[in-house]
Amino acid sequence: MIRELAPATKLHIRLVILGVMLVPLLIIPGLELWGRILSCIMPLIFTGTYRTSKIIETRFETRFHFAFVPFPLQKCKLATVGSVETTYGNSQPGIWTIIIFGPLQFVCGWIFDYLIPALGGPLEIWLVTAKGREIKAWQGHNQDYFDANLKLLQDHTTAELKTRISV
Repeated sequence: MIRELAPATKLHIRLVILGVMLVPLLIIPGLELWGRILSCIMPLIFTGTYRTSKIIETRFETRFHFAFVPFPLQKCKLATVGSVETTYGNSQPGIWTIIIFGPLQFVCGWIFDYLIPALGGPLEIWLVTAKGREIKAWQGHNQDYFDANLKLLQDHTTAELKTRISV
């Protein structure tokens, strides 16, 4: 039995959105090849950055993707998980962001956290194995997804729940 942590990654939707974001690059007149290539970077990052986390039988697997490039797979046996740790951090830009970088940076930072929750978001779930390995299982903003994923992980492990202090 395979159970994916919420929200389920819908790769086909990400690819359609990427295609829609890249269409204007075909229409813009006078843009050289290097300009078109550089213009593809941000749409690739926005649509291709995500984390997939799954429970497969008796093990947990997670993989982070940045611009559709997969990072190494992290996995552990659920029986070896000593604790499930949660973090309730604050990823929102603060007043110093406005003072130092201006209001545009404040707004862009706030939007960026919501566009790519795998890189931002105040809610985190970590699995800590008996050997002390820490594996980030999920990160985001949605409290319902957080609660559902936490319940799923607690149901499949005998680990105790702990709260991390975010700095």
